[in-house]
Formats: sequence, structure tokens, C-alpha cells
Amino acid sequence: MLRGLTILLMLFSSAAHGELLWQFSSEGVIAGNPVVYQDAVYVTGGTRLNVLNKKGELQWAYDAGAPSRSTVAVADDVVYVLADNGLHAVDMTGTRLWLFEASDGPFEVEGTTMGWGEGEFVDPWSWYRSAPLIVGDKVVFANRQGTYALDTRTGEKLWHTDTGTTHTRPVFHEGVVVVGSWDNHLYGLSIEDGAITWKVTSRLPGGEMAGWKGWEGFNLDPVIHKGVVYAGTRGTHLYAINVKTGDEKWSWKHPSSWVGSPAIVSNEVVYFAMSDGNSLIGLESGMGNQSLLFRNNFYNFARPQANDSRVFMASVSGELFEVEKLTGQGKKIFATKGSESSLAEILNPNGGMKYVYSSEGGYSHMNATRDVKHMLSRLDSLLSLTLDGDTLFAGSANGNLYAISIR
Repeated sequence: MLRGLTILLMLFSSAAHGELLWQFSSEGVIAGNPVVYQDAVYVTGGTRLNVLNKKGELQWAYDAGAPSRSTVAVADDVVYVLADNGLHAVDMTGTRLWLFEASDGPFEVEGTTMGWGEGEFVDPWSWYRSAPLIVGDKVVFANRQGTYALDTRTGEKLWHTDTGTTHTRPVFHEGVVVVGSWDNHLYGLSIEDGAITWKVTSRLPGGEMAGWKGWEGFNLDPVIHKGVVYAGTRGTHLYAINVKTGDEKWSWKHPSSWVGSPAIVSNEVVYFAMSDGNSLIGLESGMGNQSLLFRNNFYNFARPQANDSRVFMASVSGELFEVEKLTGQGKKIFATKGSESSLAEILNPNGGMKYVYSSEGGYSHMNATRDVKHMLSRLDSLLSLTLDGDTLFAGSANGNLYAISIR
């Protein structure tokens, strides 16, 4: 039995109830979460960091010279921007203070079990990157080479640990840095020297799909609450892990879907969204009992946001939903223009997208990639979400930042 479980089968409505305050267009996909700092909004798109006031007016910009799909960190009036050419430290006028060069790029997967043939192929669903974390006088980040700590003042490398291709944002608690890796492990590292203090391996599904490379990856940003790290995987699990020891406290499993989004913890409930599971899940943080299930009809990858009474979920469908914590009842409050005009055409009756190129030309890496790009661009999919007071900032696949009032 699921204690207090509320199940809502979402009926789509054309009515939206969130007010669009403004929209800002950047030069590329906004996959990193917008950051609000001292009445300004910091958001990456394409190769640029854009800094806006809360009216959506550009104040200044910084060109990193390479794509950035990362959430920035701001501390002591320095902005840390992770791009595919390294970590940039920038002052509040957009002047570079230093650059630590380190190459990155999309995750590549062995193609045989994916049905693409032999060789390494770019995963068309892996559009996120790591992000910098400030811990005292250190800035920690990760990329294809593993996890790094630098001196915040000089950019000098203090340590590096091989954690495989690591595209999650580090989190920190009592001397331990936690990162999730595409190598299917969650790592606990010493903040002092990067030594691996513990390592957790995600369990993988069996049955007919056993051995599929698509199940592998602690690919979602972990979150820490009261000494417990919560992290989802492509292998259908969400784990609660003791930060100090790496011991599993509890885990939750979906029958067949990737965990789509990083988790948040609000009012002692862990909220996260599912990919093919087309839903928002709430689990009690203490024992993992399920307390909420809200269904939409599409994939969900953006980290949810919450206030005291509601949880907000941005979907690859281009729709934004609000869900009442107590009842589990939810509704659509916003949709991109692309979603309004194209979702009916793209939506599979069973949920998710209709495969166009793969259906017509056969399933190959090229056609799978074309299908994903077609979906993202036509729907202007929502990929990132930040709540600041009564305003949600949602970043999209077509480089749009939407400011939406939830009053």
C-alpha cells in the first residue's frame, strides 16, 4: 500500500493560468538552471552568460567561447561559468579573472546495445552538464575527465579525481563532495584531496532489457538533506544514501523508466520527475514511502521546484504544471507557443513523442538524433526551472527564458 498516495490522471487543457511576465531569447539551449543573485538573473545559453534584471533586460553578457549548458555559481561578486572549454571566473562587469582550460562535451555511449552498431555515439538525450560548487576557498566541478577542485582566487588546480564522465553538479556535506557519474557510480570524495571515501553502484534492470547501455548512469544532480544524499539514475532507481558512509538507507524503483530529473526536498518529501514514466513523484524522505503521483503525458527532465503548498514541474512537452502537495491535484499553468501549436501532432497516444524519422527510415543513431532534435525544437521544450518568490524562470530548448508569475 502506498501511504497517502494520490493518483491524478492528467487531462490536458488548453487553459493556462500562469502569467507570462517577459521572455528573453538567448543564442542557444538553456539547460542550466537560471540563478537569481542580488536582483539579477544569471543564465547560460549558447556560448554566452547573460545577466538580466528582473524585468528581463540584459545588463551585461560574457562569451565563454564554447557552449555552456551549466548552472552558474556566484560567490563574493565572482561568477563561475562552466563551458565545454573549461571553468571561467568572471567579475560583475563581465571581465574574465581566470580560465582553467578543460575540454568537455556530450556523453558518448557504446552503440551496439542501443541498436546503432559498433562504436561510440553521442547520446541524443544527454543535454546537461556539470556545474560549479563553491566550498570555502575551493570551486568544485566535473566533466569528461572526472572531478576537479580549483583555488577560487587563482584557478589553480588543487586536485583531480577520475570519476569517469561526470555531468552532475557536485554537492557537499561535512567534508564530503558527492557527484554522480555516467559510469553508473555515485562517488563520495574528500574535499581536502579528492580521495574516494565511498562509491555506490546503481542496480540495473534485468529481463529482456538486461545489458542495455541506456540503463547506465548516475546522471542526475544529487541533493543532500539532513546528512542523506538523494540521487536518481537511468537504471529506474532513486537512492537515499548516507553521505558520511555511502550506506544505502532506502531506494525506490520504477518498473521501466529512467528517473528523469534531479530531486528536491521540500517539507520532508523528495520530489522528482520521470522520463517515460510521464509523472511527478513524491517520496517521504525518512523511509521512502510514496506520497504523491501526478501524471502528465510526456517526458520530464527539469528539476522540479516547490513552495510551501505547491510543486512545479516543467516538461519536455513545453508545458509547466503546478501540483498541490496535500491533494496531488494539478493543472497546466503555462505552455510555450511551440507546445500549443505542435504538441497534438508530436504526442504519442500512449505518452511521449511519435518517432518520425526512425519510423520512416529505420532506427539508427542519425534518425534517433533527428527525432529528439525535432521534438525539442518544435515544442520549445522546457529543460530547466528556478523558483524565486512568486516567479518561475523556465529555460527552453530553443534558447528562451520565460519569467512566469505564479501569484
